[in-house]
Amino acid sequence: MLGLLSVLLAIATVNMLATRSQQVQVDGFEPLRIDEVQAVDRLSEAIRIQTISPQDPASFDPAPFIAFHQLLERSFPLVHAQLEREIVSDYSLMYRWPGADPSAAPIILAAHMDVVPADDPSAWSHPPFAAEQAEGFMWGRGTMDDKGALMAILEATEAMLAAGITPPRTVYLCFGHDEELTGSGAAAMAKLLHARGVEAEFLLDEGTGITVGMFPAVEQPVALIGLSEKGSATIELLVELEGGHSSAPPDQTAIGILAAAVARVEAQQLPGSLDGPFRQTLDTLGPEMHGPLKLVATNLWLFAPVMTRALLASSTTASSVRTTTAVTVIEGGVKANVLPPRARALVNHRINAGDTVERVVAHVREAVDDPRVQVTLVVGNEVPRISDAQAPGFSTIARAVREVNPEVLVAPGLFVAATDARHYVGVAKQVYRLSAFFITKQDVPRYHGVDERLSLEHYAGMIQFYGRILQAS
Repeated sequence: MLGLLSVLLAIATVNMLATRSQQVQVDGFEPLRIDEVQAVDRLSEAIRIQTISPQDPASFDPAPFIAFHQLLERSFPLVHAQLEREIVSDYSLMYRWPGADPSAAPIILAAHMDVVPADDPSAWSHPPFAAEQAEGFMWGRGTMDDKGALMAILEATEAMLAAGITPPRTVYLCFGHDEELTGSGAAAMAKLLHARGVEAEFLLDEGTGITVGMFPAVEQPVALIGLSEKGSATIELLVELEGGHSSAPPDQTAIGILAAAVARVEAQQLPGSLDGPFRQTLDTLGPEMHGPLKLVATNLWLFAPVMTRALLASSTTASSVRTTTAVTVIEGGVKANVLPPRARALVNHRINAGDTVERVVAHVREAVDDPRVQVTLVVGNEVPRISDAQAPGFSTIARAVREVNPEVLVAPGLFVAATDARHYVGVAKQVYRLSAFFITKQDVPRYHGVDERLSLEHYAGMIQFYGRILQAS
C-alpha cells in the first residue's frame, strides 16, 4: 500500500511540474482618450437617478427611467447621433452600431439600468443615491450593480466615435430596465433580435468581479468569466392546522412543525461537485497556485474529493461547488395568545451545474420528511446553456482583461447569481458574464446591501476594458 501511494504521489508531482500556465500573453495597447473627471461626473448623475425596481412590480415608477434616458442623450451626444437607438418594452434601450465588416457576426454588450431599493439609508456611510466621492470610491446604489458597467460601455463607445474608430463587427448595446425583477426588457430585446435573424458571436453581461484574495492558494487577482450562471428554485414549505387558543396547544404548533422542517432542510445541504465550469476554473488556475493546493488542483483525477472538501469549508467558495440553500422568508402567527392556523417559509436555491430543479425539489421533500409539511415549487429556472471557453469570444474577453490589468489571471467559471444574459442564449453563440472591477471578500455583501461603491481607478479601467472588446476583431 505504501508503495502504491508513493507511485501515485510521484505521478502527481510530475504532473504538477509539467503543467504550464494557460494565461494569454498580451502586449501594450493604445488607450482611448477619456476625460476621466467628466466620466466620473456623468456616472455621478446616473447614480443620483433612482431607477429602482421595487419588490412589488405594481409600485414601479417610470419617471426615473425616462430621466435616465434623457441623461444618456445629454451625456453621449455622438452615440445618439450616430448609432441606431430603439426603446424596447417601454423603458429598455437597444443600440446598433454597424461594424466595418458587415459579413462578420456581431457582438452584444449588455447591462441594466435598474437597481434594488436601499431599504435603510441611515445604515450607509454615504447616502445611497448621493453619489458621494470619498476614499477613492464613488458610493451609491448601482455603482457595482450595474450602472457602472452601463456607463463605462457608453463612455468607451463615445470615445471611439470621437476618435473616428469603427468597430470591426457590428455591435449591439442592450440595456435592460428590470433585471432586478423578471428581466422582461432583456427578454423582449432578445426576442426582437431573434426575429431579425441576429446570431451574435458572443454576448458579455455582468458577472463576478475581478476577485482579490478570494481564491485559495492564488496570490494574484482572478477574473472568472462566467460560462453560464446558476439556475434557481424557490420552494414553499407550508403547514396548515386548526387554530385555537394558546392555553390549549398541541404538542407542536404549525410554527413548531415548520421550524423543524426548516432546520432539517438547512442541515441537509446538497452535496458538492466539481462538475461543470468550476472544473475548468481549477484546471486553468492550478498552474498558478502555490503550496499543497497546487499539487491537488493539477491532479484532480486523484484529489477531486480533497479539493471539494476544501472549497466547501468556506462560505466564500462553497457556492462555487454546490447548489446553495437559503431560507429567505418565514411567516406565521398573528397574536401571542392565538394558535397559528398557518405557517409558511420560502427556501431559495441557486442551482449548480449538474443539478436540476426537479432534483432540488426531490431533495427538499426528502429532507423535510413530514407529511404535515406541503412542499411546493414556486418558481424554477434551470442552469442555462454552458458556453465554450475555447471559443474566440472568450479569448477576446480574456485578452481585454489582461491588456488593461496585466497582473490579473483569467479563468472560466460559473456565475452564482442570475443575470439578463440568460435571455440571450437563443441569439448569441456564446454568452459570457464578467464585471470588470476589483472586489475583495469584504465587498461581496455590498451587492444588494449597504455601502455599495466603485473604485474610481477601477472605473477608468472598465472604460478601457470595454474599449478593447469593441475594437477586437
